[in-house]
Amino acid sequence: MSVFMKTVLEISIGILAVGICIIFVRAIKGPRFTDRIVAINMIGTMTTAIICLLATYLNTVSLIDVSLVYTLLSFLAVVIICHVVSLHHKGRELFLKRRGTEAEEK
Repeated sequence: MSVFMKTVLEISIGILAVGICIIFVRAIKGPRFTDRIVAINMIGTMTTAIICLLATYLNTVSLIDVSLVYTLLSFLAVVIICHVVSLHHKGRELFLKRRGTEAEEK
């Protein structure tokens, strides 16, 4: 691999690492839950890109497998978090609806 290609890969990995830090701040400060979910999903995607760039930089194929497993786990975690939060939201709406009908009956 040429020196130019190694430099490009190093710069790309650095840019992605800085991007992950910025997105992590957004995940913490996000005003809505959806902003946080999108930020977490984006961190997973950028981490996958970094692992793929490292596989190219180190010339190892096994890191691609690690990247695929990480991508699947990241996607599954986001889906489970969204499902749990949506169930919590539906339960809260049902609780408030029942509480409102009880108040009207009195």
